[in-house]
Amino acid sequence: MTLKRRKIRKALQRKGFVEERKTKHIAYRFYYRNARTDIATLVSRGSDSIDLSSSLLSQMAEQCGVSNENFRGLIDCSLSEAEYIQLVGHLLPE
Repeated sequence: MTLKRRKIRKALQRKGFVEERKTKHIAYRFYYRNARTDIATLVSRGSDSIDLSSSLLSQMAEQCGVSNENFRGLIDCSLSEAEYIQLVGHLLPE
């Protein structure tokens, strides 16, 4: 399973992740009820047309607190933001 970097970046932003530019990477931090959470993943800067490997996608899924399958659903939009919040509710501030 590989995914284009552009698709990942756009999907994360649609699901409540906010882009935070860093030196070598772009961090995507999840915001819940307008509050910054500890859930974040990194995407390297570079060509948006590059495919990210399945091992890298697995790391991103773990950083986002979901399984590989759920991460794929998050990116492919079969998993809504509300469903994502239910999956990671134990990681969110009250």
